[in-house]
Amino acid sequence: GHVGDVKQSAAALLFVPLKHSNREVKRQIKSGRDELQAEKSKVDLSRLQLQNLLYEVSHLKKEIIRCQKFESRDKFLELLSDKEYAIKFTDKDDHDKLSKHKTHLYRLDCELRLRKDLDNQYSVLMNSKKQLMEQNRRQTLRYLSFGPALRTLQESTKPLHDALQLNLDVEWKLSAIVKYLPRPLYILFINLQSLQRIKDEYSFSSEVVGYESDIQMQELLSCNSDESPPKERRNFSDDVNMPTGNTVDNSLERALKPHPLHLRVMDSPDKSNELVLTIRYWELLKCVTLRAQCDSNNINGQGDTNFIQDLFSHLYANDFGNCVPVPGIQYELQNFNFNEGECMKYLVNNGYGKPYCWLQGMCSVATVNEQKRYNHELKLHKWTRAVFDRISKRWRSWLRLTQQLRGLTYKEIDMYTLRENIYPDGLSSSLVQWSVITTEEFNIQNSDLLNNLTDDNSITYTSYRAVIVRGSAKMECFIRIPSNYPLETPLWILSVHWNGQHTSMNNSAIKMMECWTNTLRPQHLEKEDRLLYSQLFRTICSFDIFLETEGSMQATREYNKEKPYISAFTKRIRFRPYKFIKKGSIFTFKQ
Repeated sequence: GHVGDVKQSAAALLFVPLKHSNREVKRQIKSGRDELQAEKSKVDLSRLQLQNLLYEVSHLKKEIIRCQKFESRDKFLELLSDKEYAIKFTDKDDHDKLSKHKTHLYRLDCELRLRKDLDNQYSVLMNSKKQLMEQNRRQTLRYLSFGPALRTLQESTKPLHDALQLNLDVEWKLSAIVKYLPRPLYILFINLQSLQRIKDEYSFSSEVVGYESDIQMQELLSCNSDESPPKERRNFSDDVNMPTGNTVDNSLERALKPHPLHLRVMDSPDKSNELVLTIRYWELLKCVTLRAQCDSNNINGQGDTNFIQDLFSHLYANDFGNCVPVPGIQYELQNFNFNEGECMKYLVNNGYGKPYCWLQGMCSVATVNEQKRYNHELKLHKWTRAVFDRISKRWRSWLRLTQQLRGLTYKEIDMYTLRENIYPDGLSSSLVQWSVITTEEFNIQNSDLLNNLTDDNSITYTSYRAVIVRGSAKMECFIRIPSNYPLETPLWILSVHWNGQHTSMNNSAIKMMECWTNTLRPQHLEKEDRLLYSQLFRTICSFDIFLETEGSMQATREYNKEKPYISAFTKRIRFRPYKFIKKGSIFTFKQ
């Protein structure tokens, strides 16, 4: 029994390691299952990531294909040229470092802003157009209502006209040829006629030149030429063996013809001088040209003939008549294989004049000047009156200038009796020569004034040389008269030959003398005084003052004091008494 208990206890103790081994096996199985589950999770995650990547690859391939097939809508837009873009958007230098794509996007953004601005302007102009159309409609209705009222008024006042012997029907009856005038010339002619009636101070007269038969002949020729327009006629002439210049001239001569009727305006401030203006209308160019001529006894061939053309070229600023100022005319001329330069050359070479913008304004023709500014004059009567007032003033100024030049050149004047001679008793120097010189001779003179002048290619100059003598001293005066006189006054350069040569470069007294002469302006003159004569006498008196004050410092005194002045020099820069002052019977020269 005791041995059995021992064996039973030993057998029971063997179950203890078996239980421990069983737990260890279960733990290992559980850890193996956990590791297997973890690995399965990793595999599932990797598969999921692989599916995502495959999806991304597929999506990117689709995007690549879509990008390859992409076409920007700006390819179908008409963009500005590189030259126009550079002019309108000058700030592109800040974007030189951008990529080509970003630069293109910036350009599209700039053009989008430009198109929005143009669209806003278009909307504003359309609204303005609607308002003007409505205003025109109201004015038309108003004018239509005036007709019956005016006829009733005329009939009711006819007994009064008969009693006062006022035959208004005859007074306002125009020539039968007037109704054949083209619209621009008709408007100008009516305004000129009204100015002649209401203003006695105007010395001009206007008339219509041409015959009704000429109009009928032109209409007949135009009907026969409908089958071969100017474009076809020019192309046909190109096949003929003729020089190219003759072909162009012949085609221009056939296509570019003025209206058979034209206006002639004559301005006669006196009996010896008459300004003749010939005004023509051109159907192809849709504009009016003006040719100016002068019937005068004072034209002397000394360059005066150029002044009559310069008068109108400088009548208004930046309006030289060198282009056809009609909007879009260059595109219409292209339809006939012509260009603007050919037409302008034809007009000038054949003596038809130039199409000035101010002239189109008087004829109610819309213009675009060389600065691309649009203008359509609506106040025609006021504008016509202002233009002819300016022409009249410039014409009289030009006549006075030519009379002065003629008198000085041919010595037809008495220096001592001219009203511009401020001090006739003390005129010691004398003018011995006045002649024309070339521009090159004037430009080689030694003076600071030439260095300070601004270059203006639109202004031409006529130069003269005057010689003033007193004793052994001689002064040469070089005078330059601009083509836009009287907007600019004559310029004087002085050179004194006495004990050496004295100019403004080496003698401050000569520099002050030039300044004293050149600062004289028309507004400084008294009524009826002439500018060139006044400048001449101011220069002669200054020359006398210079010799008398300079001679007092010489060892041998050649010139005594003859002019009344208190002091010969003042201040450190030694001013000379060039200025003449007269109060009543008292007169003197002072600094």
